[in-house]
Amino acid sequence: MKAARVLKGLTQLQLADRVGTREIEISRVETGRIAPDARLKQRIADALGKPTFEIFDC
Repeated sequence: MKAARVLKGLTQLQLADRVGTREIEISRVETGRIAPDARLKQRIADALGKPTFEIFDC
């Protein structure tokens, strides 16, 4: 996920704003401290312009 975010030129805060969550949640997902639910996965994938299976092990 981090690689896709960086390639898109977004900071964690910018991605969080696009997804409608907090920056800390993006950080926790990227570091594997939390597993996002299906809805959050889809919102992140949409914001990054990628299908979910390319970003997450669904």
